[in-house]
Amino acid sequence: MRLKEILDIVNGQEVYIDDPHVYDIDFQNAFGTDLMSDALCQLRDADETELLITGLANMQIFHTANTLDLAAILIVRGKQVDEHMIQGAKMSNVSVFVTDYTMYETCGRLYEKGLGK
Repeated sequence: MRLKEILDIVNGQEVYIDDPHVYDIDFQNAFGTDLMSDALCQLRDADETELLITGLANMQIFHTANTLDLAAILIVRGKQVDEHMIQGAKMSNVSVFVTDYTMYETCGRLYEKGLGK
């Protein structure tokens, strides 16, 4: 599923784009968690086709995404991303998006439309 479709499904907004190529990635799966230790365990074989969905809005998400070679993070519940976090995204080469939906609704909407099936 392309990022444009993902953003349309969850009414997502672009916060920071590291590389416009992120819009060309065919995301195969997503993983929703607020525990970065869970993300590291579950996604250890991930690549850029995996989307991390989280309610965390701190620097730890960028360390995790960088470790896992993820291309994008979707932050739920309309959390604000400040300039410090944008700098973290730049250093980690990760694109960041936000949606006002909860984690439950975001994951449900994406799964219903075929992401991860």
